[in-house]
Amino acid sequence: MRAATPRLTPLQQRVAREIVALARRDNRPAGHHMPKLALAREIGTSHNPVEAALVHLARIGIVRHEKDRGYFLAHDAQQLGASAKKLSPAYEDPLYRRIADAKLTHRLPATVTEAGLIRKFGATRSAIRKALARIQQEGWIERRAGHGWTFLPLIDSVEAYEENFEIRRVIEPACLLSGKFMAVADELQALKRQQAFMADGGYGAMTPVEWADINARFHETLARWSGNRFMLQTIRRINQLRKLVEYRAVAGNPRARARQAAEHLHILEAIERGNREQAAALLREHLEGARRQKVQPSYFSAARR
Repeated sequence: MRAATPRLTPLQQRVAREIVALARRDNRPAGHHMPKLALAREIGTSHNPVEAALVHLARIGIVRHEKDRGYFLAHDAQQLGASAKKLSPAYEDPLYRRIADAKLTHRLPATVTEAGLIRKFGATRSAIRKALARIQQEGWIERRAGHGWTFLPLIDSVEAYEENFEIRRVIEPACLLSGKFMAVADELQALKRQQAFMADGGYGAMTPVEWADINARFHETLARWSGNRFMLQTIRRINQLRKLVEYRAVAGNPRARARQAAEHLHILEAIERGNREQAAALLREHLEGARRQKVQPSYFSAARR
């Protein structure tokens, strides 16, 4: 009897998606070596989830494994567009997207039960539990002490998005001015390559999920360089809350991605020059520009289509 295919954890799924995104970003050819340690450094994770992700990618034919040599791309990066979409969260679990869409459009109450979700979405109990486990892992629902589940506050309205930018304008520039701030050289160069690729038109080859993940990684890396664990935790939490909207809305305005990437690149160049005051000022301007673009009803209309 054939053994069942192991299920990836949410972290391993994200790492698999980011490996494909890196290959597409750098336009890597078939046969390109994909060393595990280099991937772990560039993605910002440990060796184990990279190993699990590569095993999965080999299983589905995106990479190939050669004994004693490692992993290599099985196809040119230009041929991986469909694979990138299949690895996106919306593709891997349509029920998750339906629940997220219902929450974003205020068609779900603050408290739900498994039985109520089964009736509403016509899904099996196991499918509902799988979706709820993922949502809980992402941090926007929690199990009630007695019975059912309670949704936590989300960035799901114009007012909530304004509050999001209000706190980000305070915390993110402060990360760059922290007395313990220290940029990691190889991470800085990796971010520069990534943002330069996006600013030069690479955004056109990326899925909305890939772009949202790249954007979140940029901001979280700057927060991590601050050396302040609470700043990093805050930015990570904010990114989790805003991704639901941005996965959807970013698809409606692809050229904004190029502009944002160019602004990210200018911030990184200021950090590289050692001018953290200028980098903080550029980051503040970047956040204010994003606020003007996004804190309006039309942005949320795009997210809910």
